[in-house]
Amino acid sequence: MTFSLSPAENSSILEGCISKSFSNINMGDTGIVLTIGDGIVRAYGLGDIQAGEMCEFPAADIKGMVLNLETDNVGIVIFVMID
Repeated sequence: MTFSLSPAENSSILEGCISKSFSNINMGDTGIVLTIGDGIVRAYGLGDIQAGEMCEFPAADIKGMVLNLETDNVGIVIFVMID
């Protein structure tokens, strides 16, 4: 079976899943999602994270990999598993 979603639909789904992941978590190793779009999350507050490091959004059961390290945010590529 093949289906496709528009980039806007993908972003909307990811945003909903990731926003749920910020309830009942330890904020010690947690950043704040600034933007979500085209499978990329921009997050603030992850000062100790390194490029290539895996991160997760536990409540949404989504994982990602840090690729861009900027001075004020990091870029995380989201891995989406399709059954």
